[in-house]
Amino acid sequence: MSLKQSIATKPSLLPKQCFITTPIFYANGEPHLGHAYSGIIADIFHRFSLLLGSESRLITGTDEHGQKIAQTALSRQQSTQEFVDATSKTFQALWPQLAIEPNVFIRTTAEDHQAHIQDIWTTLESQNDIYLGQYSGEYCVACEQYYPPRELVDNRLCPVHKQPVVQVEEQTYLFRLDKYRAALLEYYQKHPNVIAPQHFQNTIIEQLKSAPLADLSISRINNKWGIQVPSHHQHTVYVWIDALFSYITAIQRTGAQKADIANTQHILGKDILLFHAVYWPAFLLALNLPLPKKLIVHGWWTIDGEKISKSNPETTVNPSVFAKQLTTDGLRYALVRQKPLYRDGNVVLDEFAELINADLLNTLANLVKRNHTLIAKVFAGKITLEEVGQLDLECATFVDQLTPCLKDIVNAYQDGDLHQVTKVILALLAELNGFFHHRAPWLVRKGQPAYKSKQTCLVVTNFIRELAWLSSPIIPKLSQRIIAELGEQPCSVLRQGRLGFEGVAVKSANSHWQRVEIA
Repeated sequence: MSLKQSIATKPSLLPKQCFITTPIFYANGEPHLGHAYSGIIADIFHRFSLLLGSESRLITGTDEHGQKIAQTALSRQQSTQEFVDATSKTFQALWPQLAIEPNVFIRTTAEDHQAHIQDIWTTLESQNDIYLGQYSGEYCVACEQYYPPRELVDNRLCPVHKQPVVQVEEQTYLFRLDKYRAALLEYYQKHPNVIAPQHFQNTIIEQLKSAPLADLSISRINNKWGIQVPSHHQHTVYVWIDALFSYITAIQRTGAQKADIANTQHILGKDILLFHAVYWPAFLLALNLPLPKKLIVHGWWTIDGEKISKSNPETTVNPSVFAKQLTTDGLRYALVRQKPLYRDGNVVLDEFAELINADLLNTLANLVKRNHTLIAKVFAGKITLEEVGQLDLECATFVDQLTPCLKDIVNAYQDGDLHQVTKVILALLAELNGFFHHRAPWLVRKGQPAYKSKQTCLVVTNFIRELAWLSSPIIPKLSQRIIAELGEQPCSVLRQGRLGFEGVAVKSANSHWQRVEIA
């Protein structure tokens, strides 16, 4: 067979410049594993976008306004500004421990953001998209949010905190949400792949079809810790406007143009889908701004079946502790390997460690070490295409069978399915391990023809190179060590759109992974 193996992948879904966002996290407490999960997912897609050659920008930050934050600061005998400054720093300090590399960290207390929000408010008010009225409903103090009766648990409990809601009636500014319902419905019907997985988009479509949308409360009265409504200083702007538009403030900081806003992928938990799939695009339509390219929705991690939440101390898990116990790469891998993104999963540390050891140590690192050690010690660290010659039938057939797996990995990334990415990588590694064991290239020391051993190692090494690059968004540190051992050879699938067989030069054969032990 030819050593230049063709492979077809989907055309890149990403423009030259793109923006990938986490939620803007509420700064009423230190980050937990749920925040880390969103951040890791966003960082993985950001790194993959960079591999595709996109000028990707990763955006994250903290939502620092609201009555609950002011109350928490008071209970800790701090000024509210001191409290949010300290809390924001805990988020910024966490990201390097998880190998998350944001380009922009936005804070809603920043001066440029506050000026931006007041400009937006003035525009919406001048267009008659908002008006002063009264709002009454069932209100969760912990969420700082109204809930319709259909969403309450047992007709009286907040669906998130399981605490009783209270009946509240107050003056508020309202956004005419239903004005944009028809346009939103048309948009989602014409663009069926905006929300992933697709069943979430189907849910939004059915909701838009079912009934008019109630006007949305977008201000709070007599809450001094927030951005003042320009025309009415007793009111402060609520999170729907304040936090969501921080995405645009952050994008503007990069020098992007208005049209570039369309090149945005939002990573979000399923509990904030409605805000991002209905409220957010309605605001954008009102301001004649482009709608985001993609919403990738993930489920929750639970402890004993309870959603991890700052308001429930029994579920709080320190992500930095997890990263130390499992390693940074191990935690990143386990979170996307253990379950599909959209499903909920239960945190069991021993299961995470078992998964990491089975996949990253036994299946990946051990194969790399055996193969690289053999090349380094027996073949002086180098195998050229000329000395290998034409692949024998068994090698050629094996390459033909495995090459489509590389395409499947790329396509799974582009579909937003990280669990499928890990499944295909693991399946391909299992095939490579079986092939290596069956061909037994180490028997060259006992008389196996050198060309056969070299062909085996050449095939395995070329696939290892591709897999190291393709897994690098998920396990960046381990992947980079493997790539470095191979002399930084580029990924041919992403660079050339095909599997390109190259001669190999192994610079070292160090152990790549230590077993994870949970004390």
